[in-house]
Amino acid sequence: MKFKDLAPIILVMLLLFVSTACANMLIPSYAAIQNEFNIPEALIAIPDAFFVLISAFFALLWGYYTDRINRKMVIMAGAFSWTIGMTLTAVSDSYFILVFSRVASGAGLGCVLPVGYSIISDAIPPGERSGWFGTLAILSSISNGAGQGLSSFLGPILSWRFPFILFSGISIIIVIILFFVKIPQRGASEDELLELVELDLEYSYRISKEDLKIIVKKKTNRYLIIQGFFSIVPGTVLVYFTTSMLVLQYFNQIPAEIQLQTATIFAGMIGIGYILGNAVFSRLGDVLFRKHKKNRVRLATICLILSIPFALVLLLSLRPINLTDLNITYPPSPIPTEELFSYIIRTIGEIFVAYPTYIIFFIFALMASTLGAGPVANRSAVMIDVNMPEHKGTAASFFKLSEQISKGVTLLVSYTLISLLGSVFNMIFISIFFWFPAAIYWILASRNVEKDMALKSRILSERKQLSLIDYIFELEIQMDRAIQKVQDSKYYITNDQIKFNKLLEDALKIFKFCEREGVSRSITNIEKKAHIMYLRILIIKHEANYIYNKLDQPDLTADKNKNLIKNLREIYVKISEWEKSTFGEIQTYYEDAYLKIIEARLNRKQHLFKGLRSISDAIKIYERVKYLLNERLEIVTEKPDLSEEEIIIRDKEDELLDKCSKSLAATLKLKEEIEKTLNQLNKKGVQMVDLQKISDLAYEYDIDLYAVIIDTFQQDNKTRNVLIETLDKIDNLFSQYDEWKEIELKVF
Repeated sequence: MKFKDLAPIILVMLLLFVSTACANMLIPSYAAIQNEFNIPEALIAIPDAFFVLISAFFALLWGYYTDRINRKMVIMAGAFSWTIGMTLTAVSDSYFILVFSRVASGAGLGCVLPVGYSIISDAIPPGERSGWFGTLAILSSISNGAGQGLSSFLGPILSWRFPFILFSGISIIIVIILFFVKIPQRGASEDELLELVELDLEYSYRISKEDLKIIVKKKTNRYLIIQGFFSIVPGTVLVYFTTSMLVLQYFNQIPAEIQLQTATIFAGMIGIGYILGNAVFSRLGDVLFRKHKKNRVRLATICLILSIPFALVLLLSLRPINLTDLNITYPPSPIPTEELFSYIIRTIGEIFVAYPTYIIFFIFALMASTLGAGPVANRSAVMIDVNMPEHKGTAASFFKLSEQISKGVTLLVSYTLISLLGSVFNMIFISIFFWFPAAIYWILASRNVEKDMALKSRILSERKQLSLIDYIFELEIQMDRAIQKVQDSKYYITNDQIKFNKLLEDALKIFKFCEREGVSRSITNIEKKAHIMYLRILIIKHEANYIYNKLDQPDLTADKNKNLIKNLREIYVKISEWEKSTFGEIQTYYEDAYLKIIEARLNRKQHLFKGLRSISDAIKIYERVKYLLNERLEIVTEKPDLSEEEIIIRDKEDELLDKCSKSLAATLKLKEEIEKTLNQLNKKGVQMVDLQKISDLAYEYDIDLYAVIIDTFQQDNKTRNVLIETLDKIDNLFSQYDEWKEIELKVF
């Protein structure tokens, strides 16, 4: 990868590193905060619980706007918010301010994951996504350890507030650098859109509110979101409570000066395998994905199931530490600061010697966390694989929301669960079993992932074609305007030399621009057409100006003057025979749509449903005409100064657009009212299928629909009357159609 592509990934990863570290920095300082603010133990996890829940809610909000607006602005706004929150945390002088500061931090932190994932996914090819997201997970694990490590080691020395001040400063520096870095184009890494990237064309689709349902209804998304709710529970409990469990239940005899640090190191052993697992299974996921698109999900499922027994054994291997079993003589309390590190290392070594079960703990912790990293290393890549470029941030935020709600609820009820279950150990042990339902949802996801990826690929391929067609159409509109300028120039050829040359000069500039675009983007037909027109206009301009120079000669006779004027008129005729602009064609399309309505009006007497299809065709034509006109008018709007001819053309286009908009609104209303009238048949005991059969019969034998109804339902007055009443209503709707066209109907 080039550095310009790598730079935004590195900076986003740094932001994710800082944000994850800040998310967990408060945990080791729970005891110090409890003493400083004099609060009960039951309230100590509340700030982090609010942090997690607010982060989850804002992740959804940030994710949606990530897919709608400028991603750089979103991530900078989020980073600013959590920097303010961290600064407030560092200076908080009451428990209430602490809670508020964590809420502010959570609001900002919610933006990092969806925006970060969206940016990174657009810079990484599909076949390498697991590897990069695995690297991201490793970084997240390291940052989690860094946050807790800083708090554990620097907190007792420099105060628990210091790490928050440090990281808020780092965040500000990263945000400033990010301001100068170019973010990759949306959808740039998708195989189906590579042609757009090569042509330097933007993927212009953005998320809408209706797309939120599409994201949630996609089965792979839904299963991964639900599994995230279950799979985060064991990880949350292990991260938040392993250290405190070791301190309270197993390492409580170790001197207080090194107790927390020793417990933190043993808890961190669980994370070693997590780093290894992400490194291994992310790369393996990419290799297997290239062989079969389901393999990332299969790998994640197998790893999650195998990690459960290893996690249970690592917990069962823990034993309370008795100082008499350790071959260490500790100095009288307190241990000198310069000797703290030495005693920590010696204590850890003696624990392994005196209690061999801790070797089992280390091995099984390594295996459990290595296997547990399999789903983490591949889940983000799977979600990116199945979601559209404009849905990636929002999809990631849904996943984040599910995880964070589960995490927040777990923290809120954690101390209640400890009381009910009797110990922290029991709570952690039972939480491991939450991986079972998570594994089931991974299995369900494996059954749908290939189908969802195929659907995404098909849509992107179609959109790529549309984008290319739209761009070519834009160039054709430009050339069409140039042709119109050439055609308009002929009216000034004999009476306004300056105006004539100005119009031709404008046309030459447009054709030269279109030719360059055709060359740079390999659009051969545009290039050739623009080049030919450029040369033809250049010749015409040269011929006309040669005649103008002759006409300016002082000794020009009347006959010569007459001949030269005749030559100019020949040029006029030559220009008239050239290609005309497409505005006339658009007017023809508009008239074709109205002919479809006339066709529907005639068909209603024989084949009502064929008439409905004609109405639908008219709607499509009106929509296309509106689109074509809007494209032309958008190009004109971008120009600050319009010539007299351009103003005339623009006014004509405006007038046709207004007529088309009213006709479209009236036609939509006509279709809606007819369908509403037909749907009421069911309420009156008449099946739609009966009317369909009668309509088919009337069309087949070319007879009046009314006559068929009267003949078919001679003995069934009720049905006959209902059908005739329905057809009369439809007749009235067609009669009102022309009136609706004159009224500006509001659609949507």
